[in-house]
Amino acid sequence: MTDSTDEDSPACRQCGNPVGPSSEQRVITTVEDGTTVYRHFCTDECREQWESSNTV
Repeated sequence: MTDSTDEDSPACRQCGNPVGPSSEQRVITTVEDGTTVYRHFCTDECREQWESSNTV
């Protein structure tokens, strides 16, 4: 197994920073049109901000 680098890390959906392995990392998984969609967040704060901005 190799270590992940910032180049391999997905970007945070809210702030755009690389989401590295940490205890604060969050992933929301949904299915849209039969396709699995993963939304990565670097912290709960970014996840909450993203959810607030997508609430209509």
